[in-house]
Amino acid sequence: MQGNFALGILMGISAGFVNGIFLLPMRYTRKWAWENVWLIFAILSTLIFPWIAALAAVPRLISIFRASSLSYLMVGLITGTVWGIAQVLYGLGCGMVGIAIGSAIISCTAIISGTIGPLIAYAPEKLISLSSVTLFIAVLLIVFGIYLYSKAGARKEQETKGTDASAQIVKGSLRTGLTVCLISGVLGTAFIYGGKSSTAILAAAEAAGASSLLAFYAAYVVTFNAGTVPGVIYSLYKLYKNKTLANYVTSGSLLWNLVLAASMAALWYGGILLYGMSSGEMGKLGPSIAFALFSSGTVLFANLFGWLAGEWKGASHQTIRGFVKGMALIVLAVLIIAFGVRSPG
Repeated sequence: MQGNFALGILMGISAGFVNGIFLLPMRYTRKWAWENVWLIFAILSTLIFPWIAALAAVPRLISIFRASSLSYLMVGLITGTVWGIAQVLYGLGCGMVGIAIGSAIISCTAIISGTIGPLIAYAPEKLISLSSVTLFIAVLLIVFGIYLYSKAGARKEQETKGTDASAQIVKGSLRTGLTVCLISGVLGTAFIYGGKSSTAILAAAEAAGASSLLAFYAAYVVTFNAGTVPGVIYSLYKLYKNKTLANYVTSGSLLWNLVLAASMAALWYGGILLYGMSSGEMGKLGPSIAFALFSSGTVLFANLFGWLAGEWKGASHQTIRGFVKGMALIVLAVLIIAFGVRSPG
């Protein structure tokens, strides 16, 4: 590694770290249901914060959008909507097959799709290169690591709670649930293309004086604002169904919970921006390398903090060994990417 490529690696790992811990503030909310928190989080992380970041990084942002034709915005609008739908499908899929199995399938599918898809789209000539082959090996290690971790996680749920880890929350057949999870994993990587393929917006941002490393902030406004709609609709549906809308008034902790939800949103979107900057530092393979680091880091750090929080207390030694093996494979994959992949230019 050398120069900006090394910085890109560091940013990709940092993106995974930040994204891996963004849910921690939710542990400390008071008398709010999941949907109460998620509605505020969704509005801030995908609607408000993209504007704040872009206004700070891109001169004359409003003028750029005023001068942009609908064709300039279509890539972001389409990919953002697709990404937003994927987030809703994530909840539905995990509800059908169980969180341990569902999240593992979605994570594996997303890592494969988010690594290979951008490679085909932006650097097809690099498919057979040594860097790409090394990256594919690392991705296989990540997938196998997630498999071991999820298997241990399902066993841990049974050992510590005495329940079936795949207990169904959303009605639907196992085949339907697996299909939804696979679709969610693939569609969940759509935001990559919203930031990378909105070429007219990127060019306008750079022409206005934005750094080439930060111009994608403008494209992300369109992408994630479009993605807000499905998430907000789903949260409102859950508020109505579970009759939890009144929690905003009756909890007595509105300000506290708002601060925590805002912290979640800042961490999550900060991770997304770090991913985008990481991608921009590493040449044609940047989107693929950065996504592998981002996704693996998210799994690794989320589970590390879960471990430190005591989520694995009461699990058997065999189960813990499976968890440690899975995490070790992910660490190995990150090291292979960091030191085995060479800057492709």
